[in-house]
Amino acid sequence: MNMTGGYKKERYILGIDQGGTKTAAAVMRTDGFIVGRATAKGAYFPSEGVRQALNPIGEAVEEAMRSAGIRREDIVYTVAGIGGIDWPGDDAMIQDALQEYLSIEEIFACNDAVIAFYSGARRSHGAVICAGTGMNGALIDERGRQFVYGDYMEEKAQGGSALARRALRKVFDAELGLCPPTKLTPLFLGQAEVSDVDALLKRYMTESEFRKELRFLMPQILMVAQRGDEAACSLLDDFSQELVAYIEAGFRKMGMNPEKEEVVLAGSVFKGADNPLTARVIKGVQERLRGAEVVQARYEPVVGACIMGLVRLGMEPSEREKGIRESASVLGLLRS
Repeated sequence: MNMTGGYKKERYILGIDQGGTKTAAAVMRTDGFIVGRATAKGAYFPSEGVRQALNPIGEAVEEAMRSAGIRREDIVYTVAGIGGIDWPGDDAMIQDALQEYLSIEEIFACNDAVIAFYSGARRSHGAVICAGTGMNGALIDERGRQFVYGDYMEEKAQGGSALARRALRKVFDAELGLCPPTKLTPLFLGQAEVSDVDALLKRYMTESEFRKELRFLMPQILMVAQRGDEAACSLLDDFSQELVAYIEAGFRKMGMNPEKEEVVLAGSVFKGADNPLTARVIKGVQERLRGAEVVQARYEPVVGACIMGLVRLGMEPSEREKGIRESASVLGLLRS
């Protein structure tokens, strides 16, 4: 009870995570307990426009606040991780748009890769590689400076979509005799519902929708590699070394000492206890960036947004870890 005889007012952090597939919002008390969450459709403001991106954010925020039983005036800080904040000035533009649209003053907007860092990190600085359908990464130094890889990552490194296309190329290479026969061949033939590689190649070259569907094969591609298929293993060897090279270059660009840093692996491509790509990235970091610690994301990125809010308010997330983990588990926000 406070000095006036009333009950102490609870304070809340609002986390927002928007990507092309999904928009998520979560409400966290400043003691670390997540008390509300919601999702809406995704958006990508650079191609769809800011107004189209704001609508699902507003929908998710309203539902998250309703489920938490709070009002806007109860929110003391908001962190919004938004896909597409890639260029100088994007963050301020989106922050201003969110403030006006949500009628919330204290908002920090950043690229969604940045909040993914806080979904796994135990420190306030380090690197994150976030690989889902596409891929991005970010670094945060001890002074809070940020660098987002964005379009510096070339197309062949763009997450599950790129990996699937590269796996299909192994099928074509095997057909030509450039690499050994591979179990990837029947996998892709089945996806295309064709009986030979000629027909598979035709579908790939002439049907854009089929090319988009290839990303859904990522779990099976990883499984083929897990079983020791030479072509699939070679693919993951190359991809993991490219990822490690990006991390190494990022540390060098930011003047960060790997011995003091964590590397967070986030996104669906890294999921799974026996994930062969994750194992290769960890090994590569250990060999090339001695002292850096690799950790996997523990929570969904929207929780990372809330945790980043704690950090920016000068609060220590580690002191609230028990509450964060228990409530994230109850609300289905733990990564499997």
